[in-house]
Amino acid sequence: MVQLSFLGAMSSVGSSGILVDTGVEKILLDYGTKIQDTPPKFPISIEGRIDALLLSHAHLDHSGGASIFSARGNGCTTYAGYTTRELCRLLWTDSIKISKEEGYDLPFTKHDVEKTLAKFMPTKFRIPVKLHKSKVTLFDAGHIPGSVMPFIDTGNKTILYTGDYKIGSTRLMKGADTNLPKVDALITESTYCDREHAERGSQENELARIVRETLSNDGVALISGFAVGRIDELLLVLDSFGIDYPVYVDGMAKKAITIINEQKGVLRDPKSLDKVLQKVEYVTSHQMRKKVIKQPGVILSTSGMLTGGPIAWYMGKLFDKQNCSLTLSGFQVEGTPGKTLLETGRFINEEIDVEVKMRVRRLDFSSHLGRKDLFDFINKLNPEKVFCVHGEHTEEFALELKEKGYDAVAPVANNRIFDI
Repeated sequence: MVQLSFLGAMSSVGSSGILVDTGVEKILLDYGTKIQDTPPKFPISIEGRIDALLLSHAHLDHSGGASIFSARGNGCTTYAGYTTRELCRLLWTDSIKISKEEGYDLPFTKHDVEKTLAKFMPTKFRIPVKLHKSKVTLFDAGHIPGSVMPFIDTGNKTILYTGDYKIGSTRLMKGADTNLPKVDALITESTYCDREHAERGSQENELARIVRETLSNDGVALISGFAVGRIDELLLVLDSFGIDYPVYVDGMAKKAITIINEQKGVLRDPKSLDKVLQKVEYVTSHQMRKKVIKQPGVILSTSGMLTGGPIAWYMGKLFDKQNCSLTLSGFQVEGTPGKTLLETGRFINEEIDVEVKMRVRRLDFSSHLGRKDLFDFINKLNPEKVFCVHGEHTEEFALELKEKGYDAVAPVANNRIFDI
């Protein structure tokens, strides 16, 4: 008998974590944080030692609590895709820095992070790895560079955990691998189970139009994005439209792009970033920041939801410039400055509260799959059991799947442990 214990991301996004107990070994699928909360929340605690951690990707909502086990003295080998280790180093170190700036303690230190990273086992796609009883294979998830869908064969049952995944290709990433073995139990993200994404080409065209219009008005086109994966893709989009004005990258994305470009094999076109980066300048100082906003140009910076990073500084300088623009490149969580700006027209953080006169637009460059692809993927796999996690509408999604004949469930706090 194999038992699944859901530890987080139940009817919500954040704090992903699932424990697989085969009776012989305990295998953990992700262990993240809910980064919207201050201090961040972690999944339900695990008693005893685990044998392996299978990390779907580096984003903090999936990886941010992994160092807790090293802090407790029960760390284990972490299996993940290439680039994930160094991206985790970048994001985990930054989370410690932010915690100190905001006055709270995380349950791990930089030393614990290094101990966790020392036990990473970067693993190639489609190459099985033997644990004790089970075999683990990592399949390309198409979400961000290094993202994987862990597949566990316990000998009796097979389990596929999607993490975050995307079926369609983007300029940066190939779509997820859908040529998969037979799956008994599918654990799937449900982020966009209730809606579709805007057509990608239309979003690219709109981004290029906004940038060109801003530049023609001698303004600065400010673009906010997530450090890992998003800003890289936006650079490829701008290049494809022949944007030849100065293009600058600021914030954590500078290091993330370097890490990703060192593992070119995880990209759709391994040479794509090399070509683009020849035309890009990194903002390396506060003095340079002051300089680049004095002339027309494009600035891509973190954070994606305006919660911090250099983007907040740029907003403080450009908010009243009608010839400038801000493009938000993805979803804005409730309560973030990005969401507040869209709802009220004001940029508000701890330091300022101002009416924004620059043009503001949110576009959809999501690295998750939409509703149709989600159903198509499940129909192709035809699993015996489906567990719906990582979404705000997981229970409705599970009910829809039941109506289509699937044995589907959305784990919740009082019903989170299942035998398969």
